Amino acid sequence: MALFLQIVTFLAIVALGILTFKFFPLKITTRNLTLAAMLVVLSVALQFFSVMIPLFGFPSLRIDFLQLPLMVIGVLLGPTWAFVSGIVQDILGLVVTPTGFPFFGFMLNKVLVGMIPAVLFLKKDKINNITIHRIVMALLALFLVGALSYLWATQQIIVEQTPIEITTTMKIMLSVVTLVLISTLAMFVQVSKKRYAHAAIPVAFWTLSVLLVEVIVQLLLTPTWLSAMYGIPVLISFLVRVVKAAVMIPLMMFVGYGVLQLLSKLRI
Repeated sequence: MALFLQIVTFLAIVALGILTFKFFPLKITTRNLTLAAMLVVLSVALQFFSVMIPLFGFPSLRIDFLQLPLMVIGVLLGPTWAFVSGIVQDILGLVVTPTGFPFFGFMLNKVLVGMIPAVLFLKKDKINNITIHRIVMALLALFLVGALSYLWATQQIIVEQTPIEITTTMKIMLSVVTLVLISTLAMFVQVSKKRYAHAAIPVAFWTLSVLLVEVIVQLLLTPTWLSAMYGIPVLISFLVRVVKAAVMIPLMMFVGYGVLQLLSKLRI
């Protein structure tokens, strides 16, 4: 299974690269090269600054921002630079922190992290901001309902090969945290609908980018790769990833938007 996925993901990367370079030729300038290099190095460096938060009695919730620089590259420099930067970041990451044999699935993750916002922001002048806003609000509502439903349907998870019972008290606490975080983000998006409607970095587009990256890459693809590599069942600790997504979506949205606004004001 692992070998099959290695071949499939490698071919997917090659095909994505061919299409990207065909439709979005790489524009090499001193500014683009410097900014991409700086952000890739920052992403690699952020691997050493992740924070483990004890969840369910174990340090099982990792908070990190290593994918944020790749997303910023996608927004500011476009799909081709996002593609190249994702591959370079993955290679440098393996050199700096070796984890055994390379797996093309994780390289595909790094590529998609930058390319998803890159493609979305290409359409920011062609798609009505109100339409994107409605999509974002609908996705936030779906994520909230799905996360809470999965939380209350889960009776046990496995953390570090140890089974942990999910008590009613845990479910209530996690439900409150998830509700507060997602509701706060939804309110911010709602308030900013008019205030930042004509901003260089539309709030709704960035929020949608964060949502899609977190759901597609972190909730769907990463568990699949871990299952193929280490035999970890996809749903065995899915609850931890759902809780992490509920935390990371607002964090990535607020921190990332602040960074993009700063770089935009500096005209970088």
